[in-house]
Order: sequence, then structure tokens, then C-alpha cells
Amino acid sequence: MDVSQVKEKVLKILEDFGMTGSKAAEAMGVTYATFRNKKNDNAKGHTFNEKNYSDLVEFIKKEAEKLL
Repeated sequence: MDVSQVKEKVLKILEDFGMTGSKAAEAMGVTYATFRNKKNDNAKGHTFNEKNYSDLVEFIKKEAEKLL
């Protein structure tokens, strides 16, 4: 997956689940400031990566399991 595909997937998950930036940052294991930079492409080198995506997916899976 290239960088733009990863970002699209992350943003789609955030939109679909109505996640706030602070909750997404927690799920990805990054600070809120880092999350904002990655989301907005503010700083050179700050982009979502596959680890951020997989951390987000795993967080959602764990939270969903709590509902069962």
C-alpha cells in the first residue's frame, strides 16, 4: 500500500466510526499533535503508515470484542 492509500483507509475508518482525533491518536499510539500532523500533512515526513493503520484496526477489533 502506498502512502496515499494508507491515508485514505485511515480517514475512511475515522469517518465511518466517528472517531475523534484524540481517540485515533490513542489507538495508533501517537500523540494528538503527531496525529494532526499526519492527518493534515503539515510536517515533512509526517504521514500515516501501515503500522498506524494496523494499530487502528486492532484497536477497533478489541473494542468490538468488549461488546460481545
